[in-house]
This record gives sequence, structure tokens and C-alpha cells, in this order.
Amino acid sequence: MLKKLKTPTTYGRTSRPIVVLSMTVVAIALTACTKKQAQELSPDDEEETVTAANVSYINFAKALFETKCSSCHAPGRGASAKWTFSGYSSVKDNSTRINNAVLVTKSMPIGGSLTVKEIELLDAWIKRNTPEN
Repeated sequence: MLKKLKTPTTYGRTSRPIVVLSMTVVAIALTACTKKQAQELSPDDEEETVTAANVSYINFAKALFETKCSSCHAPGRGASAKWTFSGYSSVKDNSTRINNAVLVTKSMPIGGSLTVKEIELLDAWIKRNTPEN
């Protein structure tokens, strides 16, 4: 007659990681902040919404030119011979050329595009005579 071999039970060894993982998930869920708390911590509530009426270089145009223009038009870059972005004065002094290239002929930015909101705010900023603040 065949004798049945006894195998060691692994019940204690395999269930331990599952128990630890379950306890960790429960602890995280209990200590995590709620959606309402996260919204209260959000700094967006304190920031002013940029509109066509309050758009300025500081609250909009600076970031736009840094992200959409400076990769080609920064000092020493390929397109810097045509126009060099080096801060507010370089934009202010060339606002007519920028308006023509971006808003009229839409030849800029090369290889990229502006959102409808960016176009509206840039247009409003130029029409407001490019205020810095």
C-alpha cells in the first residue's frame, strides 16, 4: 500500500504578506486626505484667473514666451538672429513683429501651436499695450 507523504503546511507563510498588505492599504485609506481637504489645500484658489481684462506679462505672457519661444529665440539659439527673447523689454520692443508672426500670419511658433485660450490672451495682452504687471 502506498503511504501518503506529509507536506509541510505553508498557510502561515503565504498569508502573512497578504495580511500585511491589507493592513497597509487600510492604514493609507484611513489617513489619506479627502477630496474636499485636497481642494482646500490647493493653491489655485488663491491665484487670480487670467482674463482678457487683466492679462499681463507677469501673469501670462512671460510663461508663454519661455515655453513656446525661448527654445529657438533665446540668446545663442538658431532663430535668435531674427529675434532674441531676453525678457520683457525684448518682447515689448518687438510686439508688432510678434503680433504679425503669431496672430496675423500664424507662422509662429514653428513646430508647435498655441491653444485657443493662449491666442485670445496674447491678442488681448497686445491690444492692452503689453502691460508688464
